[in-house]
Amino acid sequence: MDGHSLTLQLLGTYLQEAHEGDVRKRDLIPFEEADSEIQGGHGFRTIAAYEKWLGGEKERGARQLAVVRLLGLFDRPANKGCLDALRKAPVIANLTEPLVGISGAQWNLAVSALAKRGLVSVEADAALDAHPLIREYFARQIREKNPEAWRAAHGRLFEYLRDSTEKLPDTAEGLQPLYQAVAHGCHAGRQQETCDAIYSARINRGQEFYSTNKLGLFGADLGAVACFFDPPWRRVSPALTEAAQAWLLNAAAFRLSALGRLTEALEPMRAVLKRDVAAESWKEAAASASNLSELELTLGDVPGAVRDAEQSVTFADRSGDVFQRMGKHTTPADALYQAGRRAEALELFREAERLQGEWQPRYPRLYSAAGFRYCDLLLAEAERAAGRRGGVGADGAALSEAIREGEERGREWFMWRVPGDPLLDIALDHLTLGRAALYRSILVGTNLAPARAEIESAVDGLRRAGTTHHVPRGLLTRAWLLHREGNPAAARADLDEAQEIAERGPMPLFLADIALMRARLFREREPLAEARRLIEKHGYGRRVGELADLEAELG
Repeated sequence: MDGHSLTLQLLGTYLQEAHEGDVRKRDLIPFEEADSEIQGGHGFRTIAAYEKWLGGEKERGARQLAVVRLLGLFDRPANKGCLDALRKAPVIANLTEPLVGISGAQWNLAVSALAKRGLVSVEADAALDAHPLIREYFARQIREKNPEAWRAAHGRLFEYLRDSTEKLPDTAEGLQPLYQAVAHGCHAGRQQETCDAIYSARINRGQEFYSTNKLGLFGADLGAVACFFDPPWRRVSPALTEAAQAWLLNAAAFRLSALGRLTEALEPMRAVLKRDVAAESWKEAAASASNLSELELTLGDVPGAVRDAEQSVTFADRSGDVFQRMGKHTTPADALYQAGRRAEALELFREAERLQGEWQPRYPRLYSAAGFRYCDLLLAEAERAAGRRGGVGADGAALSEAIREGEERGREWFMWRVPGDPLLDIALDHLTLGRAALYRSILVGTNLAPARAEIESAVDGLRRAGTTHHVPRGLLTRAWLLHREGNPAAARADLDEAQEIAERGPMPLFLADIALMRARLFREREPLAEARRLIEKHGYGRRVGELADLEAELG
């Protein structure tokens, strides 16, 4: 909004009234609707008056009006290259006639006049921008009154950005023109070409998912995916193939989840599972059911997560795909573990690891997210013992062995690292090593320095990965570390941040974890009561033992 106070007030009021104050849904706001509902359409009426006035100024007014109309094609400042592409012959009928063939001086005079009137601003490198209300007003005018010009102009911008941008940019900045090309390609009605040639091939780099896995660009990626929907997140463009529609539904759900917009992610995720089952695409259905289970678990629907995870195993078995059979055993294993059914979960993890060894003999142990979940289970008793007052107890040898195995697996994962591994995987591996080192320090009395190094790397990595729904994991562990180091204020700050993320999600299992951690570190009874309420409400059986320990200690 470039700090424009009235527009910020308009958006804030609209978000409060239409979306319960959820600022994450700012991308769903149509400015015309916000202006109409909150200001009675005053903004658009004012711009219409300017349009009429400029239209009556003959040649100079026609040029100025043509310039500001072009900005209706953009959702950001229009750079010089894009504007030059639009000004070139051939003319785009009923849009660029006043601008094709004019001199540089005439263009500058038109821009200068608009800037003096406050209708446009000149940015760095001769880029032009306009207030969002102005951009949306002229976008609607072109789209509704001259749809052929709308498609032709966006098609020209799509081709310019497609051809002038580096083939495979390595940085977030380098990818921005391709994200812009996605928007223009969809507006031009070239959704399939845009999906295949730009979004899939050059932004995602196929199955590498470069933009999210390596750069953590979930926000930018979600903006690109939204271009294929009308409206988000219910209907994918019918101009796309069935396979592309299903893929984009899944992409939308995954990116919404990563950004912490969990309830929004449910609808597209359920839709893609329904499509996969109807088409009897069992390999895809296994992945979709697994993703849905993970989302339900994060949302605190533990029974639903168990149900859909078990369904994912059924679909994986039907597919006959070894990778799906292996991977989809870990999803129900984790869901059962969170439900408190540890023995069943352990059996499934072991079966998944057996299948992993058959599938990739060079990497006989679970790794990536599956490996993290398994180690989460293996370290659980050490975590509980570290949180208890009174020492290790009779099971000290077993706890020491569990910590040793967690450290061994974590070190092995880093030995297996290859270029291009996802940021999230690396961060979770650091977190496993950090947890093991922290529990060893608490139980045995070793130095905290190794734990600090790994945990700091984990928190930093989770942030860079762009996966908001994983960040509380790192903050919870770091809060414990900070408290052990004698910094309770910093520990509270981490718990407060984790709670803010979890409340927005909503992520009730994390809220239970945070409440337990507050009770453990600060000996507070009120959080303990809240932890009991959440654990009972959501069937979070994994934490029942720790809850009992803390209730016994605090009385």
